[in-house]
This record gives sequence, structure tokens and C-alpha cells, in this order.
Amino acid sequence: AAAVLGHQFAGLPINCEDACDANDDGKINLADSVYLLTYLFTFGAPPASPGPLTDGPDPTDDTLDCVSAGC
Repeated sequence: AAAVLGHQFAGLPINCEDACDANDDGKINLADSVYLLTYLFTFGAPPASPGPLTDGPDPTDDTLDCVSAGC
């Protein structure tokens, strides 16, 4: 959630846009941070792939990309 906020509001770089799109809507925005914080602190639904529980490519067709070799 901190990386998403840092990217959105301070322009900090991120290595995997797909992993930051926690709600899998094809956009990185404040809703992704809210989704992640809900998952972490109120046991909400886990983020879709790629996420904290699964590696690999994003099965959703969108324009977000991953430049990290670890995804």
C-alpha cells in the first residue's frame, strides 16, 4: 500500500505495475491502497495474481506491465 501511495503521490518508481493494481481494474489509484489495507487489517479478499500469495503474469488483459524479473 505504501509503494502504491508513493508512486501515485510522490512519483516514486515501482517495478511491477501489475502487482500494484491490487483490485485488478487495470489502473493504479487510491482504490488499490484501500483494497490492500482492507486485506491486511480487516481480512478482506486477497489481491488477484500477481500478488502477495501468487507469482506470475496477470491473467487480466490491461496496459499495466511488470519490469521486475521477480514477478
